Amino acid sequence: MKRTDISRLRYARSANLQLGLIAALGLVITAFNWTIEDHFPDRYEERMLTNELEYEVVRTQSAQPRPKPPQLPTAEIEPVEEPIAAFTPEPVIIDLPVVSEPGPAVGTPEPVIYEPTPIPPKPKDEAPPIFKVVEEMPVFGDCVALPLAERGKCSDAALLSYIYKHIRYPGAARENGIEGTVYVQFVVEKDGSASQVKILRDIGGGCGREVERVVAEMPKWSVPGKQRGRPVRVQFNLPVKFKLQ
Repeated sequence: MKRTDISRLRYARSANLQLGLIAALGLVITAFNWTIEDHFPDRYEERMLTNELEYEVVRTQSAQPRPKPPQLPTAEIEPVEEPIAAFTPEPVIIDLPVVSEPGPAVGTPEPVIYEPTPIPPKPKDEAPPIFKVVEEMPVFGDCVALPLAERGKCSDAALLSYIYKHIRYPGAARENGIEGTVYVQFVVEKDGSASQVKILRDIGGGCGREVERVVAEMPKWSVPGKQRGRPVRVQFNLPVKFKLQ
């Protein structure tokens, strides 16, 4: 009996399995379609409100064009020229307290008055320079007509001729037998006159004084010295020899 029951179960196994699957599928469908009535509507609304998202609503107004102001009729206004009264400022009078000048304090030293320093006088015009050698040397005597190269020798001869013609041998030098050469220095000015006569070497016996006299009385030179075409002052050193015969 037991073996026959087991064999029957083996033959009906596939059918039973299919019936179980159908029953399980029906239960699942029934469970999904099953609805439960809510007995607490207030709580359900609160629960739904808490799960919803909150949105902030911003109210915006539509940009409408502003109405234009009404145009008023314009009228031309002519300017009225009114005379402007001259403005005369009123004098301002300020009353200041009269303050007496304080007298000198006792024991204070008297103020020192400084006298203005005198203005120094202007320096005198310096004398023109004196040359020893120039482009055109002064010419003495009648040598101007000669060529420039020959004027020098002619001028020296004319000068020595004048000196020995006008000089006198001093008596004291002659009596004492004094002989020698006296050196004299002088300057030929721009106008040809001789100036600043000075004895550089004297042999005594009055010879130096005699040479100084003759040179100081010398006539003007025919042509003064020239440098770049302008007359200048020229210095000369002249030897005068004294010898007894």
